Amino acid sequence: MPKLYMLTEHSPFMMGFVFITDCNTAVIIDGGREDDLPHLMELVGDRPIRAWILTHPHKDHITGFIRAIQQPEIADRIEKICYNFPSPEFVLTCEKNFLDSPLDVFYAALPAVFEKCVTAAPGLTLSIDGLSVEFLFCGCEKYRFPKPNLAVNEGSLVCRVTAEQMRSILFLGDLGPCGGRDLLKECGDKLPSDIVQMAHHGHSGVTLEVYQKIAPAACLWCAPEWLWEEPDVEIEPELFGTRHTRKWMDELGVREHYATKDGTQEIPLKLQ
Repeated sequence: MPKLYMLTEHSPFMMGFVFITDCNTAVIIDGGREDDLPHLMELVGDRPIRAWILTHPHKDHITGFIRAIQQPEIADRIEKICYNFPSPEFVLTCEKNFLDSPLDVFYAALPAVFEKCVTAAPGLTLSIDGLSVEFLFCGCEKYRFPKPNLAVNEGSLVCRVTAEQMRSILFLGDLGPCGGRDLLKECGDKLPSDIVQMAHHGHSGVTLEVYQKIAPAACLWCAPEWLWEEPDVEIEPELFGTRHTRKWMDELGVREHYATKDGTQEIPLKLQ
């Protein structure tokens, strides 16, 4: 049975997951910031990294990866790098106030590992040592709209991970209301999953309708204490605080929750 670890924060907030396959190899999703990389690599150990999947290019998701590929002892162990990112020009145009985008640094570091890069287009499925990773959605440069600092989130890569006798897991990255509606429209039949990674750390993410379609039994919250306790408010139209999202899950009858505020955790994957 594969293992899945959800990493706790060694930075203000982040998202990082590690699968350990039945073949004792690793698959990483995002991984957080530079401060989170040592803990990530403790979990990975000396295992081959069969795939490193990046949902979108915000600092709390990819700067650990950037630091990793700058270290040959890590970079040499990575087999595939899966992403589908917008251009730096898009980010500068659509997120003018988001001045700490690491995309320039990302693209500058990429030539050293370019032969390992895979464009994670919707419809692509990877078979990795017993895991099946299906990429369902990527908005990339689709969402040019006035809400600040959300264009890149809305373009997040969404994937679903399955394996024999394992609970299915849907990773939403930092997807927001617009991307969530398109995901529901384009991939609705593929969304039902046993476990869901809560979009955008559990706040200002996809709408209730998306979670209703997913119908999860368990939720993964990349949320430190301060975010877990975020007030039940509508920050902007369709953008809610974490307590509001938690109420949605209560209404859906979800009773199994894992939050990074409680430390790094192994997520139970065996089908009952």
